[in-house]
Amino acid sequence: MRCDWRAPAAAAVIALVAACGADPQRVDLISAFDAVQKKPDPSFFAVGDVALNNETKPAISVTAAAGTRLIWKVRVPDDGWLNVAVGMKPEAWEQEGNGVLFMVGVSDGRTYDTLFTQHVNPFGAPADRRWIPVWVDVSAYGGEEVDVILNTVAGPPGQESDLRNDLAVWGDPAIVVR
Repeated sequence: MRCDWRAPAAAAVIALVAACGADPQRVDLISAFDAVQKKPDPSFFAVGDVALNNETKPAISVTAAAGTRLIWKVRVPDDGWLNVAVGMKPEAWEQEGNGVLFMVGVSDGRTYDTLFTQHVNPFGAPADRRWIPVWVDVSAYGGEEVDVILNTVAGPPGQESDLRNDLAVWGDPAIVVR
């Protein structure tokens, strides 16, 4: 049996547009969380406020896993940028582990482009005990409908996966016009 992907994709785009509200300059990705593809398992993700170093943001928390992926179908506005903060929950700051690799990419269905990578390890690098602001230029996709993909991987590149205390959070992700 062949699956028709167009109906779920259309529903996701409609939900995303509805979540944008009245501000066409900001696509709030947390508001569209129910419609996002969550891999490898939806139970690995939760939405709620997270405080890092006395700064609270609405966030998507990620359960420790070898790799996770959130995929939003988005029509990127002209001059669009992804604005997000990355970090790890305070419970991980003084517990052993080798941190999390955060990655942002875009796929047009034919190709995948990695636009951002950041290794965060608050146990080994106390300066990582905060929200780390990230701006990713997605304006090259202006006017196109693409998949915006947020990934986490256990540990830095070239090291074995270490899931200990990998309490990753994506803070207030949104596509904005700069």
